[in-house]
Amino acid sequence: MRKPGLYVAAACIVSLALLGSTPSPNAEERSEEGSIVGTWIVTTTVNIPGAPLFAFTELAAFNPGGTVIDTHAIAHSSENPFLPPAVAVDSSDSFGSWRRLRDSHQFAVTFKRLLFAGANTPTALYGPFFPGQHVGFETVQAVLTVHAGSDGDTLEGPFTVQFANLGGQVVFASSGTVSAKRLEIEPLATR
Repeated sequence: MRKPGLYVAAACIVSLALLGSTPSPNAEERSEEGSIVGTWIVTTTVNIPGAPLFAFTELAAFNPGGTVIDTHAIAHSSENPFLPPAVAVDSSDSFGSWRRLRDSHQFAVTFKRLLFAGANTPTALYGPFFPGQHVGFETVQAVLTVHAGSDGDTLEGPFTVQFANLGGQVVFASSGTVSAKRLEIEPLATR
């Protein structure tokens, strides 16, 4: 009589061996010339009418399969006295999607952030709220181009941004540019 447990154990060992020999999607995607997959140090410059030049740095991770996660360096915008009232809200990190455009080094990107009421958020635009309450969404759309260079990959392109309240009314719209440098593995720092 054969033991069914041996068959299950053998099947598990074979499955694990096959999985271990499969290259990771990240390695495959990253090895493609002009791939957006990876982590980037991003500088965003926004054109805000009536405000001084507004640029900030953040981190973005483009994952295999078309997802993107982006930190938000200005999460507490509601406290910035130089911004127009419509953007006097706090926000979350962003989550979104990307896809390659045709057979090129260009990528379409769309992501969203949650907007939260801050001390200076106008109720006329976002409705009644208590501080910290979710009051809307920020939507960013971009077309980004990857450039390979001797100093590492760069990424650049235009974007548009819209802030909308929970009723779907757009209360702010603008545009700007993005430039980024791929985060590469660095040697271990020494003292």
